[in-house]
Amino acid sequence: MIHLAAFDLDNTLVGPGLTLSPRVKAAVARAQAKGVIVTIATGRGPSPTDQFAAALDLTAPLICFQGGIVYDYRQKQILHETRLDRAVVPIIVRLAGERGWNLSFECPDMIYLPRDSDHPEELFELMRVANWKRVDNFHTDLPETPHKFILSVHDRAERDALANELRASFDGELAKITVVPSHPILVEGLPRGMSKAVGLAWLADYFSLKPEEVMAVGDNDNDAEMLRWAGLGVAMADGSPAALASADEFVPPAAEDGAAIALEKFVLRDEN
Repeated sequence: MIHLAAFDLDNTLVGPGLTLSPRVKAAVARAQAKGVIVTIATGRGPSPTDQFAAALDLTAPLICFQGGIVYDYRQKQILHETRLDRAVVPIIVRLAGERGWNLSFECPDMIYLPRDSDHPEELFELMRVANWKRVDNFHTDLPETPHKFILSVHDRAERDALANELRASFDGELAKITVVPSHPILVEGLPRGMSKAVGLAWLADYFSLKPEEVMAVGDNDNDAEMLRWAGLGVAMADGSPAALASADEFVPPAAEDGAAIALEKFVLRDEN
């Protein structure tokens, strides 16, 4: 029986318009009324994830930054976190400068971009519900050690090659990070070994639950490990090959309320 349901946010709970459908809201409400714990597991930070959690009236802590933070948004309290090794910052800043990569860093309440950049418009659309600012110097203007960095591309066809180049570039020094594509235009650098599965395992243990009592739903490469870890891994039908290969079951895309269907089919099916 499923006692905890964890949903990726972008292209799972919400589509490109970043809005929650009435059917998704209703299914989440019914699941929580049944006693099922529902959470969001996302690459986004505590802000703006808390906005979506509030709109769904979630009560559970949130899994943010690809598992790097477990956040109680109601109490505004970080329960568990892992940040980048500070030594990673100058390495990736140097590589981005040499190779013309579009680099940004993320902290719990802010995304930092360089003063001048060629970041794609699609990134700014993704950030329209987030807090972000430009800084003059990443070496001196980051107020804290970031939880992750992101590289973005204009051409979606270039994403996987960039991920491979990043891994190869850091081969010697980057035993310090994990590289994961998280969106059709995004490649993320995370603390070594970090994934949504790590964050979900921490939260399941927090609630004294076993993997077989957990359902995870997602659509992209960064969801794959979480889908494998959960007792029931559900991928959106338009998901990435890695997500599809990691899933036990499949539901329609976000535009067709696949997240709601996952709850209706696997959690609420015994309702009268």
